[in-house]
Amino acid sequence: MFDGLQNPALAFGALAALVPLIIHLLNQRRHRPLAFGAMRFVLAAYRRTRRRAQMENLLLLLLRMGAVALLAFALARPFSGGDSPLTLLTESRRDVLLVIDASASTGYREHVESVFERIVTRARERVADLDGSRGDRVRVLLADGAPRLIAWRTPDEATSALATLAEPSDGPMDLAATLAEVRRIAAVEMAGDGAALEIVLLTDLQRGAFFRDAGAAPPADGAGGAQNGAAEGSASDWRGELDALAAMEARVRVEDLGAPEPTPPNLGVLAVTPTEPVLGPSLPVEVEVLVANHGTVSSLVRVSLAVDGERLPTRSVEVPARGTARALFPTQFERPGPHVLEASLEGDRLTFDDGRADVLWVPAPVRVLAVNGAPVSDDIEKDALGLVLAALEPFQTDDSLLSAFTPFQVRTANPFELADEDLDLGDFDVILVAGVESLASPAVARLEERVRQGAGLVLAPGEATVPEAWNEALFRADGTGLLPADMDRRVSVSSRRESYFRVARFEETHPALEFFAEPRWRPLLTEVPFYDFVAVRPLPDASVLAALDDEPGSPLLLERPFGSGRVLLFTSSLNPDWNRLSLSARTLVPFAHELLRHAARQEPPRRTLALGEALLPRFDAFPRNPVLVAPGGERRALGGDPREVENGFELDPILGADRAGLWRVESDNGERVSFAIAPDPAEGDLERVSGAELSSLHPALVPVAQDRDRSGRAEPSGSRGELWRPIALLALLALVGDSLFAAFLGRRRSHG
Repeated sequence: MFDGLQNPALAFGALAALVPLIIHLLNQRRHRPLAFGAMRFVLAAYRRTRRRAQMENLLLLLLRMGAVALLAFALARPFSGGDSPLTLLTESRRDVLLVIDASASTGYREHVESVFERIVTRARERVADLDGSRGDRVRVLLADGAPRLIAWRTPDEATSALATLAEPSDGPMDLAATLAEVRRIAAVEMAGDGAALEIVLLTDLQRGAFFRDAGAAPPADGAGGAQNGAAEGSASDWRGELDALAAMEARVRVEDLGAPEPTPPNLGVLAVTPTEPVLGPSLPVEVEVLVANHGTVSSLVRVSLAVDGERLPTRSVEVPARGTARALFPTQFERPGPHVLEASLEGDRLTFDDGRADVLWVPAPVRVLAVNGAPVSDDIEKDALGLVLAALEPFQTDDSLLSAFTPFQVRTANPFELADEDLDLGDFDVILVAGVESLASPAVARLEERVRQGAGLVLAPGEATVPEAWNEALFRADGTGLLPADMDRRVSVSSRRESYFRVARFEETHPALEFFAEPRWRPLLTEVPFYDFVAVRPLPDASVLAALDDEPGSPLLLERPFGSGRVLLFTSSLNPDWNRLSLSARTLVPFAHELLRHAARQEPPRRTLALGEALLPRFDAFPRNPVLVAPGGERRALGGDPREVENGFELDPILGADRAGLWRVESDNGERVSFAIAPDPAEGDLERVSGAELSSLHPALVPVAQDRDRSGRAEPSGSRGELWRPIALLALLALVGDSLFAAFLGRRRSHG
């Protein structure tokens, strides 16, 4: 008869029906009968009407017990399935979960209305079909990068929530996370509930939502495309969620509200970056704007680029169908620090990817303190740092721009000056110590303090170097010293005419050596003869970046972090006495430049972020009244007190950067910090999944045609309806019948 109860605990309230019976029994024993003479006439009359009175009292008792039992049973809310004979008495309360695709791709406009606006309109239609007075419930789940419920009770609440949706997000729909939230809701609502949960996904069926992890979506070839291996791997997460929904006998009805074309046309900016790393200011640079054509027809498009707000001449590029093209913009940056690049295209039907911003960090010249242990004024080849210093000098060319570029600002000093307080080590990014015999304790203490603060230290022995003295001054077995290794002894070849050492291996991906990883440049490092080096025993946390080809594979270049900085040890010399590295300009220049640049490298603050990442503003001066400016121009005052950090002030992390584009934090002192929020480039590919392919992806996905089933009701088979209203009506009738019958009996017996 009944399939179950929505509130089974309340069914125990039916035991309250025993209360009228108990009262009746107690009333029968309230008085002890006492016989007296006149009672014989009363008893005679009572015997004549006794049976009728008992029947009337029993009927009243049953009405009262039935009313209480029916009321408790109605509160328990019984429900019945479609095959029950009580189906005609049931009331079909609907429980709907509307999932709204709010990904950036739904911003596509065919004419005036966007796909997202069509989705919201369709959601309103479905909510309008519900009746809150009947007990219908609706939940609205907004599905983008972080799915969230925006309404979870009545249809009126859902209507109000839908009225606030004006535009989609700038991110993709995370299908796996969305279905995980749907599964969680279904697990709660379908456990013992009287209504079958209707799950409806309103979407544009963008192929990337189903195959985003595959790198490239498989071809839309019906069921065969769904069986593609890449597709199978990319769909593993959301397939597991659908398996769980199918186990609960739930289905996701997918309503396609996207564009009619299988691959709607769209152009978008994929990236805006320099073609080569920017080494410093005053250098000519080419900035590349990469444009993608996600449509099936080639297109000519005009591309614009603004550098720090100054617009450069527009370029026109032909972008092939389903391909990319690049527009090149020559420019130069006059100052070090952050620079804002903003690329844009002519507007098309999907606007969110027609522009892209990037904050480029231009490094300042590296400030080098060169401590020369064997300075020789006459012959730079015998100088411990003579050839290296020559390699660090500014370029001298006919090009005035290149000649003005100074990658390194070098100051030389002798080992004794390191202990002099007048020499401010904070003025240098990297300290190069070469060929010294040893270092005094005050100099070592000052070096340790500066490296802990973030500077780089490069050490290289020479003819005057005494390994034992270096160990005593710079090495600690517990790692508290500057040396990354315990220096042993000098190792030399037996005859420089007959043998030499070479580099056997090196870390090809390390910033200091990656230049030599390319096959054409590799011999510049691996074929250099080395005649002498100092054998060392590295500390456990030291990294060997390059090793020689002697039998033990002795380290040639080591690195170890020290505080916020780093220490690099080159175990051979930087002059020609021990090797031929410095005699080859093609080797020495890239080796010295990249080594010192890496030693001094401090990671610049990240200013180009992904959607949803926190902004971390840092100012040079104290920021008074900081204000956050969104890409659309909206301004919001920021609370909290700025914290003083090294070389500046820092604000608390700012959350809520949910729009792609350029964000700024401004202060009253005129300083501003810019951040670029980059959109997901794959979201611009609007290729769609066909209905036939969708059906083949998973049995729990049920496509819904637009020309039928407009009501959006759940399938009749297996549906369940509640019986609480007819049961409550019976309880009311029992109470009314009891009152009328009791009044009738009282009137009749008083006149009898």
